[in-house]
Amino acid sequence: MEEYEIHLDDIVSRDNLKKNYRTRNQRYVYKRVNSTEIQNEIENGWEVTGSRKRKVVRLRKRKDVGLDFQDSVWCIFYKMGFSEMNKSREFAIPRYGLEIEKNIDIFAKDENFICLVECKAAESPHTKKSLGVSIDQYANLHKELEQSVRAYYKSKRDDTKYRFRWLLALKNIDLNENDYIRAKTANIMVVDDGLIQYYDDLSRHFGSASRYQFLSDLYPGMIVPEMFEPVPAIKGKMGGVVFYSFVIEPEKLLKIAYISHRGKTNEESKKTYQRMATKKRLNTIAKYISERQGIFPTSIVLNIETDNKGLVFDQAKEMAGKNAVLGTLHLPNKLKTAWLIDGQHRLFAYSGLNEAATATLPVIAFEDLDASTQQQLFIDINGEQVRVPKNLLVDLYDDLHWNSERPKDRILALISKFVKNLNESSKSPLRDRIIKIGGRKTRNRNLTLTTLNEEIRRSQLFGYVHSVKAKDITPGPLYKLDLDSSLQHGLDVISGYYSLYLENENIKAQWEKGSDEGGYICTNQGIIATLRVLKAIFDHLEQKDQTKVRNRNATKLMGDIKKYLSPVIEYLGTATPQVIKEFRQRYAQAGVQSSTYTLLKVINEKYPGFEPSGLKDFILKTDTTNNQEAYQNLSEIEKLIHKHIITELKKKFGEGYSNWWHKGIKDSIRNKAVLLANNEGHYDTGFENYMYLIDLKDVIEDNWDIFSEIYTIEAKANDSKAKRLRWYTEINKIRNIVAHPPSGGVSDEQLEFVIRIKREITERLSKK
Repeated sequence: MEEYEIHLDDIVSRDNLKKNYRTRNQRYVYKRVNSTEIQNEIENGWEVTGSRKRKVVRLRKRKDVGLDFQDSVWCIFYKMGFSEMNKSREFAIPRYGLEIEKNIDIFAKDENFICLVECKAAESPHTKKSLGVSIDQYANLHKELEQSVRAYYKSKRDDTKYRFRWLLALKNIDLNENDYIRAKTANIMVVDDGLIQYYDDLSRHFGSASRYQFLSDLYPGMIVPEMFEPVPAIKGKMGGVVFYSFVIEPEKLLKIAYISHRGKTNEESKKTYQRMATKKRLNTIAKYISERQGIFPTSIVLNIETDNKGLVFDQAKEMAGKNAVLGTLHLPNKLKTAWLIDGQHRLFAYSGLNEAATATLPVIAFEDLDASTQQQLFIDINGEQVRVPKNLLVDLYDDLHWNSERPKDRILALISKFVKNLNESSKSPLRDRIIKIGGRKTRNRNLTLTTLNEEIRRSQLFGYVHSVKAKDITPGPLYKLDLDSSLQHGLDVISGYYSLYLENENIKAQWEKGSDEGGYICTNQGIIATLRVLKAIFDHLEQKDQTKVRNRNATKLMGDIKKYLSPVIEYLGTATPQVIKEFRQRYAQAGVQSSTYTLLKVINEKYPGFEPSGLKDFILKTDTTNNQEAYQNLSEIEKLIHKHIITELKKKFGEGYSNWWHKGIKDSIRNKAVLLANNEGHYDTGFENYMYLIDLKDVIEDNWDIFSEIYTIEAKANDSKAKRLRWYTEINKIRNIVAHPPSGGVSDEQLEFVIRIKREITERLSKK
C-alpha cells in the first residue's frame, strides 16, 4: 500500500501553546487602528480601550458566539493537560491519499488517546437545529482522517496505537432525537451545555488530573495495557476483609482513581469532585508538596473494582507471615477503577506537579466492596474529621448503589440520580432550580436535594421495597423494566407534568419568581404539594381503569394527566396574590398537606369521581358554611361570660380597680390586658375589655368557689376541674377556627355544640 507524507505542522506541544491559551481564554478580540479610523470601527461594534489621543488606538470587540465557544472548549482541553494540540483556529487534516482537507476545530492528544472536536453554537438557548450533515460527513471521512494522523506520528517514529474519539460540542443547541441516534451510530460523543460546564469546572478545579476523569467518560471500561507494571504489596485482612498495602507514584494512581461516576447520559453533569475536594485545600497541599517536599504518612484508601474477577496477586516464595503475605499486585490497567474512599486531597494535590512522577504515596486497597460497605467506610473515616452532610450522602447514593444487590439501595440510587437529572436535563422545567452541594440558595435555585429525594421516596413514585427480605423493587407508577428505563421514563413524565403548568402564562410568571414574594409552585412546599397531586392522579387512573399506570407510555400518560390537572392549573393561574401568599405560608407536613388537599378539592369539584384518600374529611373540615353562624354564637357566649364574671368579682371584692381587678384577676392576665389597652390609647379605664375567651377561663379557675356551679356543664359535680371545664376547651378550639380562616371550617356537629352551650349558659344566668 502506497504511503503518503502527511504534514500537520499546526500540532504543537502544550509548552508552545501558552500564548494561544491567553488569547483564547479572553472574551474579546483586539486590534490596533489609526486614530482616524476609530469612528468607522465603533459603528462596526468595536470599542476603544485606553487613550484616544494616540495615533494608533487599541480596540476590542466581544467574540461572536461561535468563536467564543470554540475557544472556550479548546481552553478546557488545554487545562486538562493534553500533551499536544492544534495551534490555530484554521487547523485541518488531509484525507489520506487525497489533497482534500477537513477542518477540525480542536485536536487534543494524550499519551494514548486523540480527541477530534467539532464545535457548534447558537445565539439563543434551546435552539432547535439539525446537524445531520456534519454527523454524516464524519461518518464518511473519519477513517481517512485517522489514517492521516497515524501516518503523521509514524513519520515522527511514534508507533503508539492511539485510540481516537470524535466529539460534537454544542452550545445552546438542542439536538433532535434522530441526530442523537446518528451520532451514536457514527461513534460520536455529543457534549452538550451541561457537560461542557462540568468539564470546564473540573479542569479549573483539578487541572491535568481532570483529564483522566474525562478520558474514562470517553472510553468507559477501556483497557490500556501499557499503563501499569505490577507493584510490590502486602496482602492481609482487616475486619475479615482482604486488603492490599503498597506504595505508588501519584501520577499512576491518578489514572485509575475517581470520586464520581459522571453518569450514563450527556445530561448528567455531577459536581462530586468539587463537593468532596475543596480547591483551597488542594492548593494548600500542593504548595506544601512543592515547597517542603510534603510527607504524608497516612494511607490513601481505595476500593478497586474488578467486575468480581478479583485482583491478581503473586505471592513471593517463603514470604508468608502469620497475618500477612508479601508479593506482587497487578493493578487493573483500566481507566477509572479505584473509588477514593479517603485521601482525595492528598492525591489530587499532586496533579500538575513534577513530584507526581517521583513521589510515592502509601495505599490501602480493598477490592469489590459492596456499595453499602463503601458508604459506611466513607462515613466512618470522614465522619471522624468532619460531619458528613446528609445531602452529600444523598448525592453520592447513585455512585455507590446503582448496581447494588439490595433493592432498597437500588431504588434510593434511582431517586438520587433522577433528582439530579431533573436539575440538569434540557427538557426539565426544574433545570438549574436545585441547590447544588455546597452552593447557595438564590431566587431561582431554591429547591433542596434532600427535600425532593425524600418526597419522591415517600410518595413511592418509583416504587418501594416491601421488606428487608424482599428480592426486588415493587414497581411504582414511574417504574419501567429496570433502573435505566425508569430513569428516562420518570424524567419524561415529570418534565412533561411541570411543562403543563407552565403553559399557563400566570403560573409561568409565578414560576419565574422562584422563592421571591409571589412565587409558590417552584418552592420546596410547592413542589412537594404538586408531586402529591400527581401521585393522587396516578392512583385515580389505576383505580378507574384497573390498569397499571407504569404500563402506559409517556405520551399517553400525559394526556390522562392533563385532563385532571387542568382545573388545578386554572385555579392557580387565576388565584389572587393573597391566595398564593396563604399557600406560601403553609409550612411543614401539616401545611403542605393542607395545600395538597386544597388542590385535590379543585379536581374533585370538576370530576366528582376523583376522591383520593383523606379528601372527604378535608372537605368537611374546611367547609366554612357554618363559620359565620358559629362566630356570632361564640361572640354572644364570650359577652355573657365576660359580663357575669366581672359582676360576680365586684360583688365579692368590691367596686374599683384596686379591689376586684387586683384581687380577683392574676397579674399575667392584668398585665396583658393593660398593655393591649395602652396600645389602643386607654390608660385609666376599660382594661377589662381586653380580656378574651381564653383569659376568662383562667379567671373562672382561679375563682372556682364563685363560678364552679354555673360553669360545670355536661359533667358531674364530683368530676375534676378539667373535666367540668372540658366544654370550655372545646369552645375555644372552635373559636380559633373561626378567628383564623385558613384553619378550616366548623362542622355541623361543632356548630350544634356551640349553640347548645350558648343556650345552657343563657338559661343558667337568667336564673341568677
